[in-house]
Order: sequence, then C-alpha cells, then structure tokens
Amino acid sequence: MQLQEFREDLNARITASKVSGFWKDSDKDRWINKAIIRACNFARWKFLSKHATQLTELNPDGSGKEAYFLPFDYKPGGMVFLSVDGEEHHKVTENQYLSRKSDNKIAPTFHPSLDVVHPSSHTDWRWQKVYAVIGDQYFLDPVLEIEGKVIDLFYKRRPVRLVEETDEPITPEEMDEPILKLALGTCLAKAPGRKNDAEKEVVEAHALLQQIKEREDEEPSSVFIGQAKNIRWS
Repeated sequence: MQLQEFREDLNARITASKVSGFWKDSDKDRWINKAIIRACNFARWKFLSKHATQLTELNPDGSGKEAYFLPFDYKPGGMVFLSVDGEEHHKVTENQYLSRKSDNKIAPTFHPSLDVVHPSSHTDWRWQKVYAVIGDQYFLDPVLEIEGKVIDLFYKRRPVRLVEETDEPITPEEMDEPILKLALGTCLAKAPGRKNDAEKEVVEAHALLQQIKEREDEEPSSVFIGQAKNIRWS
C-alpha cells in the first residue's frame, strides 16, 4: 500500500470513529510512519533480514573501487555477512580499517593466514580480507582490481520513512491492517475521552501482528533474496 492509500484509509477510519479535531496530512503521515516502525519492532521478523548483491567496479583511472554505498534500507550496525566473489570479508571498525590502510602504506603487502598476526607495530591483523562500514558506505580491503565480481550483502533492514505519495513500506502487505490500526490508535489517543478506544485499536493490532508472526514462524527459515533498490547503485 502506498502512502496516499494509507492516508485515505486512515481518513475513512477517523471519520467512521467520529473523532473530533482537525488533523493535517503531515500529522497523519507521521502517525503512519510511527505505526510502521512499531509494527517492525513488534517481533524479530524474517523480512527484516535481507540478501542483496552488487558488482565490483573500477574507477575512471582503471583502479579498483574501494567504497560502495550501502542499501537504502540498511539498518545501522546491521551488517551480518559480506563476501566478494564468494570469499568472506571480516568486519572491522573504522579506526581499525584506517589503521590497516596506513600500515599497508609503510609495509609490504602482507597475506596472513587466520592465525598469523600482522608484524606492523601499528595494528594486529588476523584476517586477509576485511571491510568497514563508514557513514553510508562500506569499504573493502584489499581492493579487487576486477569489475563485475559479485558482492553479497546479508544485512538487517530498517523501515524507510514514507515521504512521497507513491512511497511504499518495506513491510509485507498483510501488515497493512495492523499498521492502520496503530495509526488510528495514535489519533484516538489525542482525542478527549477516547483513550479506551485507542487502547482497543492497539490491542487488536498486536493480535493481528502476533497471528502474522506465527504464520511466518511456520514457514521455512530463509533470508529474502533480492536486489536492494537504490538510485546510487544504478
């Protein structure tokens, strides 16, 4: 369901509930976005785990590209696994990554095994292939000097704020009803004497979410496989 459809449905429910008060579209959009977040936080949903792919690229000068933009729905701190051309890369902090890059400039290229420590006095390194998430990008070391190799990303998703009329949430369609109930509950809670009605909407929304979760748990465990859509990846 698109944002404009959520708002139209919410308007109809507000009218049917005979809520007194004037609410702007911006208020309703805020309630809808808040409801989406609440629905996502209700349980450990499988749809919040995602697998996306990207291809390695070369810079204009022909050198390998080091930094790539994260998927638009990436949750901060949510990288679970990353591999390049089938080879796992191990996550390090920003400071560790920058220190390693500094080490590489003052020492010959070093290829450690998993149980060998980098001899540099600056940083200990037990992994040959690493990555770091810095800002809205992830950085790879060593840089692959070949384009077209597959980068596999397994990560946790975050709900993306709906802004444009045609924006759609990352939640599955079956969660539209509980999302609308949560949004209506927020509206009712702001109306005088409607606290009990607001709580009823929330209780019903939670019951629906619980049913959805139980159905999801009965499904085979898997990570959603698909290409994360981001204009910066095109």
